[in-house]
Amino acid sequence: MAKLNYTDGSEVRRTFCTLCPQHCGMLFRVDGEGEPQAFDGDRNNPVANGKLCIKGTTALEIHRHDDRLNFPLKRVGKRGEGKWERISWQQAMDEIAAKLRDLREQDGPESVATLGGTHKTPGDWASWRWAADFGTPNFVSQGRNCGVSEYIAEISMYGWDTVYQSFYPGKTKCIVIWGSNPAESSPPSFERLRQCQAQGAKLIVVDPRRTKTAARADLHLPVRPRTDGALALGLIHVMIRDGIYDKEFVENWCTGFDEVEKEAAQWTPERTEEITGVPADDIVTAAHMYATLGPARLSFGVAATQLGEGASRSAVLGRSILRAISGNLDRPGGEPLGNPYDENTFSWLPNINFEKLVDHPLRTRESVNAHETPITSISGYKAFREATAKIYPEGHTGTAYVLFASQPAIYRAITEQDPYPVKAVLVQCGEPLLSMGAGKAAYDAFTSEKLELLVTMDMWMTPTAQLSDYVLPAADFMERADLSAHWGIGNFFVVGQQSAEPVGERRNDYDLWAELGRRLSDDPDYWPETVEGMFDRFLAPSGKSYREWADGEVNHRFIKPVFYKYKERGFATPSGKVELVPSLFERFGVEARPVYTGPPYSVPDAPEGEYPLQMIPGSRVRELTASNLRQSERLKRIHPEPICDVHPDTATQYGISDGEWMIIERPEGAIRQRARLDPSLRLDTVNPDGYWWNPDEAQYEPHLSGVWVSNANAITPGAPELSSFAGDQPLRGARCRIRAGEEPVAPPRERVLTGTTTED
Repeated sequence: MAKLNYTDGSEVRRTFCTLCPQHCGMLFRVDGEGEPQAFDGDRNNPVANGKLCIKGTTALEIHRHDDRLNFPLKRVGKRGEGKWERISWQQAMDEIAAKLRDLREQDGPESVATLGGTHKTPGDWASWRWAADFGTPNFVSQGRNCGVSEYIAEISMYGWDTVYQSFYPGKTKCIVIWGSNPAESSPPSFERLRQCQAQGAKLIVVDPRRTKTAARADLHLPVRPRTDGALALGLIHVMIRDGIYDKEFVENWCTGFDEVEKEAAQWTPERTEEITGVPADDIVTAAHMYATLGPARLSFGVAATQLGEGASRSAVLGRSILRAISGNLDRPGGEPLGNPYDENTFSWLPNINFEKLVDHPLRTRESVNAHETPITSISGYKAFREATAKIYPEGHTGTAYVLFASQPAIYRAITEQDPYPVKAVLVQCGEPLLSMGAGKAAYDAFTSEKLELLVTMDMWMTPTAQLSDYVLPAADFMERADLSAHWGIGNFFVVGQQSAEPVGERRNDYDLWAELGRRLSDDPDYWPETVEGMFDRFLAPSGKSYREWADGEVNHRFIKPVFYKYKERGFATPSGKVELVPSLFERFGVEARPVYTGPPYSVPDAPEGEYPLQMIPGSRVRELTASNLRQSERLKRIHPEPICDVHPDTATQYGISDGEWMIIERPEGAIRQRARLDPSLRLDTVNPDGYWWNPDEAQYEPHLSGVWVSNANAITPGAPELSSFAGDQPLRGARCRIRAGEEPVAPPRERVLTGTTTED
């Protein structure tokens, strides 16, 4: 990139925004002191072509915010009391590493767990690399809530995945958006969707709500929450009954079709309507649109992974089967199978090095959830590694999704010591009390006397940070060199320049893991001194260093799609074909047929008579990213309070008026949000804002910045029997009841503060 220098000594630096996972390109004008003064979108960046959403426009406000953490803090009072000693970064690293070393020697590396947050680019992969180096399988990133069951279903069935692939204007003729709302969650994808529609593509949206995306649809299917698997079976039934599936592809490239046909035969459009609430005629229309208008793309959506026991499994299997029998797999404009990085592009998995974790000399146990969900475990990873080896010699790039531990299992390992004790948790740029479900279980774990060390690295004093033993200040995306590879699953990379000098002792996410790693690793060269040095290792196959990419004319590489790969190589499954009934599921004791066990057949999370409605928290809003950005004054003016959508007739039934406070209750407790009447919403469904807290409310115990007042994940269940086959939590579709009310009905629990931790 040719530097644009100004007479006042300022220059333009090029990076990308990480205030959400889209990573839209940004340009910053930086003065002679290294301070950013203005910004614009980068029109040469292919992600958003120069456009920025409302979140990106807050970058300078967030960078300069008075509430940012600037220096490491060590707890000196009781946990949650808010008494701190300011220490240096080096002292913090020395003390934390010493405690981790002691725990590893006394209780094994598995006694340490990591909880990651939203996509801070060096943080996720560096934490995985550290876990593999240290020897613990108990690591989690926010992707655990987004795609574990979907990834496992697709890789088991195809040996490839379609998760991060897009639709193509002019080629894709039918688009199915199922369980997502890109108008709010992914503006670049929504723009691409609009381009497809402008060139004649038809749009089907599956969602209980009439979202902004659904408002553009040619056909909206308002499915009852947690019945997505039944809807998939109804669509499969119509395609088989009417002979509109791809018979040639099924005959030549699929196994298990007879079992799928037998299961789908029960799901007539009429029966499917009874369960899902979607009109039978619309089910028939949708099946014909998807099967006959092609090429067609059934896009990934996170909702299907968050439906819980039975419902999630049948949904992700059913959607995967639809992609296969429609003949759209790896078809231009259809369902592209992700291309792995080639030998001339990027070195992803060798630098994460999960193989070191598998063979680690100090690791003697599986992850804490392996006895509950064995398919997500070290053994599961080995099986997938073996099954996909002929296509992926280094492993499938999404293998982290087979290894992710379960958050509630980590919490139980702390409080119940089951199946073995977890005694330390490292939280990086995430807020488990808000974004990972089962918030009360997380709180019990973080305040337990059995937890000997809780460390949080973040930009803000979050509720979890308020309970921690050490709090470390994180740099924002302007304060660090950056490299976006989207967890390795996007099969592209974008490089970003550092655009601001870090304030105080803010450090980039890599430094936490690298500095702990250098103190604890048996290989002194395993952790380069700087994140730029680590980037050089990733980029080595490209023939250029980080600095050459960052300062070059082009700072990204996107691999051109290759289609119909299976015709030459087959599918990366044990049989070499699409396994509509995956043998890997059978190997781990998971029902491999798309048998529907969602409502009304599933394990109930609460009595239907007492809790007659279903809630679907977690829907994205354009102004916020999960629990992030609550500090922005600009965004607070747009979205100042938590909002719960409810149908007007349902609101009237329970005495609730538009704009007034309403109470949402479950067995776990109750929260308060503002009612917003939405006549398009299903009568049996409410849509609360997710991840809500208020940084302006009182910090520390018992308030914790209002984490219990309106946070939907404070009342989501976390019992293992309610989670999916892959350990995904039932974050959407849980039973609830509502009533009018202004009182904050979920006051923080009063408790006696106890001094618990490290070395009192």
